Amino acid sequence: MINFRFHVVSLIAIFLALALGVVIGAGVIDRGVVDTLNSRLDRVEAKSDRIQSENNQLSTQNSQLSGAIGDMQPFAASGALPAYDIGVVAVRGVNGDTVNDLVAATQQADATVTGKLWLEDKWALTSDDDVKALQAAIGSSTKSKATLRAEAWKQLADRLANPGVPSDGADDLLATLQQAGFLGFDAVDGSTITAFPGRGAAVSLVVGNEGSVAPNLVALPLATALHTVEVPTVVAGVWADTTDGPARADAVQPIRDSDLAKSVSTVDDLDQPQGPTTVVLALSDLFTVPTPTVGHYGYGPNTQPLPDPVNS
Repeated sequence: MINFRFHVVSLIAIFLALALGVVIGAGVIDRGVVDTLNSRLDRVEAKSDRIQSENNQLSTQNSQLSGAIGDMQPFAASGALPAYDIGVVAVRGVNGDTVNDLVAATQQADATVTGKLWLEDKWALTSDDDVKALQAAIGSSTKSKATLRAEAWKQLADRLANPGVPSDGADDLLATLQQAGFLGFDAVDGSTITAFPGRGAAVSLVVGNEGSVAPNLVALPLATALHTVEVPTVVAGVWADTTDGPARADAVQPIRDSDLAKSVSTVDDLDQPQGPTTVVLALSDLFTVPTPTVGHYGYGPNTQPLPDPVNS
């Protein structure tokens, strides 16, 4: 009769057999096989060490090149935007240091940066309260979020094309949207939100996959509205490498795939060392007389790294 003792004895016999097999196997393995395996292991380790050393060298060279590009920015940008007013509009959540680098490059181009206007997360209209707040701010009764947001972009673009300086700022759309929590403003050299972005100004619109409002809700619709009111615009993407995240050019690709590609320039590598300079040169091309030069720059499909040099 099979009982518990039988099972215990059987298991002990199995483990003894396994142990005996290991011992016998270890004894009969040819020493040459062991030496071959050790030799292969040594070669793999040496190759790994060599690759690690090469990676370290490449990382050092990359850092040096990035530093050199940054050092050359003032020379490349100098005089590109003489006396022009440039307003920086950015989605809250994109890398703030990158936006500051763009401001610095624009100033190095001899332009006046009239401030940083931040598009806050309320533009996503994720709550009924945000919908009601935007309705009140722009004087609309539209209930559709997409339609309401589109109306707001149009009003915002019209205001950016026609800046005024009210005595108290109470009637200014930017001040109203700021009060409602849809806009933030960082002054640059004493600039004010009521004067933003300046008469005849161009706009740098900064979007990115880490922004608090998705690029597809901002880039194409706001750029379209700015084009309609003839505000020279460069849309620049700040890309962050995330797991299962979008491709680098995705933030600006809808513009490139539309008719707007003929009138609005795009840059998909603002986060790279050369990005701020590229945006500055792209802005400069939009002021070319008699015909503005529109281009698409970076790493995405059908782009070029930098704008073409201007023939003097």
